[in-house]
Amino acid sequence: PGQRRRQERARGPVCKRSAEGSRRVMWSRFSAAGRRLQQLSHGRSTPFGQCLWRWRSSPANERALQYKVGDHIQGFTVNQVTPVPELFLTAVKLNHDKTGAKYLHVAREDSNNLFSVQFRTTPMDSTGVPHILEHTVLCGSQKYPVRDPFFKMLNRSLSTFMNAFTASDYTLYPFSTQNPKDFQNLLSVYLDAVFFPSLRHLDFWQEGWRLEHENPRDPQTPLTFKGVVFNEMKGAFTDNERVFSQHLQNHILPDHTYAVVSGGHPLKIPDLSWEQLKQFHASHYHPSNARFFTYGNFPLEQHLKQIHEEALTKFQKIEPNTDVPPQQLWDKPRECHVTCGTDSFAADPKKQTMVSVSYLLAE
Repeated sequence: PGQRRRQERARGPVCKRSAEGSRRVMWSRFSAAGRRLQQLSHGRSTPFGQCLWRWRSSPANERALQYKVGDHIQGFTVNQVTPVPELFLTAVKLNHDKTGAKYLHVAREDSNNLFSVQFRTTPMDSTGVPHILEHTVLCGSQKYPVRDPFFKMLNRSLSTFMNAFTASDYTLYPFSTQNPKDFQNLLSVYLDAVFFPSLRHLDFWQEGWRLEHENPRDPQTPLTFKGVVFNEMKGAFTDNERVFSQHLQNHILPDHTYAVVSGGHPLKIPDLSWEQLKQFHASHYHPSNARFFTYGNFPLEQHLKQIHEEALTKFQKIEPNTDVPPQQLWDKPRECHVTCGTDSFAADPKKQTMVSVSYLLAE
């Protein structure tokens, strides 16, 4: 015990001196950094806070700031270059010369680079055509005719995010990755999927709807409706809050696409045909109806070159006619009542009423 105490007493001062030495080194580094910042800002007419962004400006921002309005890059024309020093980024807006596709690039020194292509999808019925199309285009394409290339890339890619979304008036296909080669591979898969999908009839039956025996091995069992989107929307319509919000949107914006269920109503999905699905793709999934977005520190020119050569050069400009007109204002209030299923976890099933007073404020 005496030997251990002597060892502890011997170690104590050594540890104390080591900690004090670390603090001195750290403080000297902070002091040196402060002096260096003062030297960089000395003699400048602008405040130091404004100079700091230029001092921290990144190669990605510097490349973006070199673009000028009217520059032609890989089939695109630069329309606007806007630095946003508060967020350390530069936004570049472009238009594709041949198709009119719009492009927004956000240059920032961030290694997690993102791409997305989105289309304005404005269905006029509740068959769920944009939702079923979102699923079906990811089931194979001309360049990648394999089954479900999207899900195969989940296991083979270095992506940090991959998905697709259907909203009331648009469909979005995003991905992100930190690897330049992986970015090019994913971009090739996404471009071919949305612009040149296979849209096979069997894929429509699987992702949309079909009639199938309850026991596929027994043809004597009753027929039932099945399908990925069909089952998904059946589940969605068991959520009372979602049913409430869906009816609210349908009734406050009743004159156009917001009056329908873009994801598909289970009672209306079987009204959709394979031919209608292909027609919707031809009219909505066109570069003239597309918006491209990229973010990060990868060179913009490489993105534009690949998008132009692999997809946009194969199209001509069209008028998509997907604009949503403003909702006409009412001359008096309206009221509607929605009946939902009871919440089995509620204490009193008779006290499950929700009320909403909503106003249409602007376009």
